[in-house]
Amino acid sequence: MMKKVAMVAAAAAMVLPLGLGAIAPVNTGVTTAYAATKKAAKKTTLTLLSSKTLKKTAYHAKRQAALNNALFAADKATVTISKKGVLTPKTTVYATKKIVVKTRATKTTKAKTLTCVYVKSANGKVKGWIALDQLTKGKAVAAKKTTKKASAKKATAKKTNAKKTTKKATTKKAVTKKTAKKDTVAATAAAKVAKKTTKKATKTYQLVSAKKLKKTAYHYTTKRPAYFTGKFAADRSVVTLSKKGVLPAKKTAYATKAITVKQGKKTVKYLYVTSKKAKGFVLASTLTAGKF
Repeated sequence: MMKKVAMVAAAAAMVLPLGLGAIAPVNTGVTTAYAATKKAAKKTTLTLLSSKTLKKTAYHAKRQAALNNALFAADKATVTISKKGVLTPKTTVYATKKIVVKTRATKTTKAKTLTCVYVKSANGKVKGWIALDQLTKGKAVAAKKTTKKASAKKATAKKTNAKKTTKKATTKKAVTKKTAKKDTVAATAAAKVAKKTTKKATKTYQLVSAKKLKKTAYHYTTKRPAYFTGKFAADRSVVTLSKKGVLPAKKTAYATKAITVKQGKKTVKYLYVTSKKAKGFVLASTLTAGKF
């Protein structure tokens, strides 16, 4: 399921024309490929049908097209999308994931199946989900070269600015560089400690598949199995499992969902179970079908 979830957000780009309404503003400091608005983002939840990883392929927009954010549910195959801006035809992006989602039927329209892709620019500043039919394969056409007159003017301005650099600015730069180096060393040491601590508590895996199950009873025959919370990435098919505790003693657990992840070279299955107040993902191999 989580792999599906990671890719559903792309559908937002296609449902926007169906009436998603006003969308959230874009950060104007990111890139000229975004066009911001001042209205609050309207969110739409879609059903995930399938997902697939793609070979990195270049695309550009046929015309200005909606670019979207996505938030994937942790325990079901749905995604909530909201518009973050637009992708302009002059920007080249690269698609790496594809999903198929289904919109909800309304009084005036039927439910539709939509194909969307996750795209990202070379510099990583432009990224999001977009409708596949809004894109054309290939890189964007490069803008016309600056005229000789404009180039000369730009070169002159550059030389003038270079001459205005003072010794004071040079000294300040040297001091800043030295300070930055010290800060970097300290930050790196802190990051290593944080990473080591986090690694013990959580692990991130590649999501292979996910599906809902008919409510089924399970029990364990050896020691009490651990159960984990699942956090799914919004832009890729991965899930981070964090240990939350162990299942209650001698209590039947009921499974309603299943996910399959890649752990090294092995494919491992987890079940999402509920047992009293304990809720989370449990390694399927530690459970046996049936009640206590």
